Amino acid sequence: MKTLPSSPTADDPTRNAAGPRPPRRFLVLKLVLVLVALAAAASFAYRQASRRALALPVRQLFDAGHYNEARKPLERWSRLEPDSGEAAYYRALLALADDRPRDVIEAVSRARGLGFDASRLDCLAAIFQARAERFAIAEPALTAAYQAQTPPQALVAKELARIYLSTSRFGEAAAMIERWRVLAPNDPQPYLWRNIVSARTQPESAIMIQNDRAALRLDPNLDEARIGLASELSKERRFDEARAEYLTYLKRNPGNAEALSGLARNAFQQGDLDAGVSYYEQALLTAPREQEALIELANTDLRMGRFASARDRFKILIELEPYAPEHRSSYARALKRLGDEAGFRRENAAAERLLKENEVIAQLQYNLLQAPDDLDRRFALARWMLDHGRTAVGLQGANEILRLNPNHAGTHRILADHYAQSGDAGRANYHRLRAGQTR
Repeated sequence: MKTLPSSPTADDPTRNAAGPRPPRRFLVLKLVLVLVALAAAASFAYRQASRRALALPVRQLFDAGHYNEARKPLERWSRLEPDSGEAAYYRALLALADDRPRDVIEAVSRARGLGFDASRLDCLAAIFQARAERFAIAEPALTAAYQAQTPPQALVAKELARIYLSTSRFGEAAAMIERWRVLAPNDPQPYLWRNIVSARTQPESAIMIQNDRAALRLDPNLDEARIGLASELSKERRFDEARAEYLTYLKRNPGNAEALSGLARNAFQQGDLDAGVSYYEQALLTAPREQEALIELANTDLRMGRFASARDRFKILIELEPYAPEHRSSYARALKRLGDEAGFRRENAAAERLLKENEVIAQLQYNLLQAPDDLDRRFALARWMLDHGRTAVGLQGANEILRLNPNHAGTHRILADHYAQSGDAGRANYHRLRAGQTR
């Protein structure tokens, strides 16, 4: 009789029906490897969660435009993750908000070196260029960023609006300001920029009052809106409301000459001459060269026979506005009343000359309004201004021509002459060279 084979488990406890059992040490090693993998995964998940915890509040605060509140979380994120390109990006954005140009450049360069999104960094660089008024460089990049919806879109819209305003493209500016307002609903500034457009196109006090009030609802301490509101209310002859706004402004800005002059103007329009004179005199205590106060008090002195005081005030006004014929004429009258015949004849002749010059300017400006894109008309106005000592306006006009046509030979020639006469040989040579290279 054959003997049946024994059960595998009976003969060898390390074996079973499925095959040999692995040694215990292999089971322990496998368990250790599993635990190490789980620990690594948990560590990675923890690091990822920590990064999200650091980054999320910063992103949210910047998206909402709450830059001050973002400072501490961003500082902590930068400290714990010094090699984060995104944190460097937000440091650049914060530096833009603080108007720290060197820090902007440094942070953008740092973020670029850490491999952060180049399109977002290029967008920040374009915003920086726009604020530096390098519009020719900034506008194409900002336009591309706007079309691609590259963040921060609110700032992109704002800087494009700045460019359009600076180049008198008011329709485009209005549309971009509205886009900025929608993107930054808690920012009062778009309402003030709306008023800039209104002031240059179709000034309507009712609309400007509405914008100022909207800005003040968002920020009751926004001084620019407060004094703008007071001025527009006064224009609308809402004198009591205007006076209240001026006084509210003065509580935050005691002795402010602009507000005091506004109160004086308001009082004059109501027929309260004594109050008006008092407010103007207060304005001159803090700002002795406040033009509105000087003009009104000088004219009052002239009417009241205080000729020496009128003479002194008009003399200051002529220093401030050397091309205003009305100041020269009034100054001449005061000198005549004081018995200074030679001074009277000199100043009266100067007033007549300025009147004729202003007629020429008015005609040149009218010609330009008829054809604003005509560079020859722009050039005629700029050249006349430089030839007649109106340097600041002449240079502004010449630079605008070169913005539109960098190769305008006539403009380079008049600038070369101007800088040569003023002793700036470097600029004179540059424009002389450009004039020779262009047609």
